[in-house]
Amino acid sequence: MALFSVLIILVCLQVDSVRSAIVSTEVNCVSGSNVALARVEEGFDGDIEIITNISPDVRLVLEYHVCLLCLQYLELVYTDGDSTATVRPIRPLDLEEIRQYGEALSYSVSCVGGAKNVRSLYVLDINDNPPIFQTSSYTGTVSDGTPVGWVCNRVKAFDKDVNLENKRVTYSMLPPVPEHFGLRYNPQHDAADIELIKPVNYNNVKKYVFMVEAKDIGGLSGTTTVTLTIEDFDNLNPYFDHCLYKASIEENQVGLFSDITPEPIKAQDGDTGINEPVVYSITSVIPNEYQNSFEIDRNTGVISVTAALDREQTGQIAVVIQATQQNDASKTADAVVLVTIVDVTDNPPKIDQGVHSSHLA
Repeated sequence: MALFSVLIILVCLQVDSVRSAIVSTEVNCVSGSNVALARVEEGFDGDIEIITNISPDVRLVLEYHVCLLCLQYLELVYTDGDSTATVRPIRPLDLEEIRQYGEALSYSVSCVGGAKNVRSLYVLDINDNPPIFQTSSYTGTVSDGTPVGWVCNRVKAFDKDVNLENKRVTYSMLPPVPEHFGLRYNPQHDAADIELIKPVNYNNVKKYVFMVEAKDIGGLSGTTTVTLTIEDFDNLNPYFDHCLYKASIEENQVGLFSDITPEPIKAQDGDTGINEPVVYSITSVIPNEYQNSFEIDRNTGVISVTAALDREQTGQIAVVIQATQQNDASKTADAVVLVTIVDVTDNPPKIDQGVHSSHLA
């Protein structure tokens, strides 16, 4: 029981040394002094030191030592002739700001016309700063031909706390998490890489928007928004709106078809986000002897009949057409146009000269 009581006393003393920095000191106006005060946590707002046994003929002032900024934190509570004086904060101590000027909060209680009495107050870091991302939003582009494992973007957050444990940050993606992307910590850059873990498809989703959170050991956190725009990759062939078209033209006529169904011939790039132009051509005609009876406009796909067709010789002709991506001849699509020859009266009736009949009334 006695040992337990001693431990409690020691713990209380340790807490008091951190949070209650009251130290009794004296000034030496002849040779000065240099005192390291007790350590306090940042945010401390209690008395720092009490100066005692001040001679009536001594006048004290608070001056900066090394750190000019430090005087913005402190005040000297003292009136000429007092035998005691107190140094205390006038605003909470911020270690991250103090560290810009030195390891400690340094000041001097100086005797007017005499020596300086230097004080050093060491401030301990507490986890009071949340991680903050370099920017509130990140943007990037990803091609739908990008391989899995590719780093699409990199996000980084900073924690202003001084202590390494307090400033250590972990990253995560907040729900709803897109199934195509994941996070991987990058120790070289102390950041999080956004990695492609599943192929994306421009034709399915054109943009992903999600949030990434950075959190420190104390649970303080910050977020940023990531927007990844999907770009189409030139990996698809052109396609016709229909694989079979039907057209008709009267026999002995040349020029355009009188009608074509289900709609005019049209092909386009399968990569709709790129939409490279296509050119048209006739690859074959069945029967083959009509190969030179048709031509197609390479830019519009409009087919013309260039030689008169005879219904009595054939009733239908199949014209096989092809659309080719203009900048890549290996990307093609095929369709068939089934042409019907419409019969017209172009042959007069013939009389068989071998048969004669007459009727006399």
